[in-house]
Amino acid sequence: MILSDDAGGSGRLTDLVAVGALTSLIPRQVLDAAIATHGCRERRVRKLPAHVVVYLLIALCLYPDDDYEEVVEKLTGMLALVPGARWEAPTRGAITQARQRLGSEAVKEVFQQVARPAATESTPGAWLGRRRVMAIDGFVVDLPDTEANVAEFGRDSAGGYETAFSAGSGGGHQRVREPRHGGR
Repeated sequence: MILSDDAGGSGRLTDLVAVGALTSLIPRQVLDAAIATHGCRERRVRKLPAHVVVYLLIALCLYPDDDYEEVVEKLTGMLALVPGARWEAPTRGAITQARQRLGSEAVKEVFQQVARPAATESTPGAWLGRRRVMAIDGFVVDLPDTEANVAEFGRDSAGGYETAFSAGSGGGHQRVREPRHGGR
């Protein structure tokens, strides 16, 4: 189902569902408590109150390919449909200032309050004995530019240009050699 552009950003119903799920998974009371604890509540009425900025930060993670303005539209797009409302989305600069006013401590506290592992003890494949299975899908490590590292890992390339670093990457275990100093 496609909604009109007035309903926010891409006009996809799934965008509105995702934002609705966000606000039901992370209740406003949790945000308000963290904001009060860390003293970052706004002192005057703003277009982006602190609790909206926290939701915005989370939504930015849900839509990594969208810019600030598109994500704000997804969060607030329905405001444009309210009769008599004269809503204008905040500018990129206003969003940056709101993030600076909020700081990081309230966001950390919200994370600590609501973040939980997705798997339960009965989730098939989530456990190996008594240990929860964790995975990293891949990684890249900049290594010292030594002959041994270049021989083992090769050089990384960026857009067809060779970089100054050796490249260790992959999804499995890699042995990284330290350069030997002073005959060690």
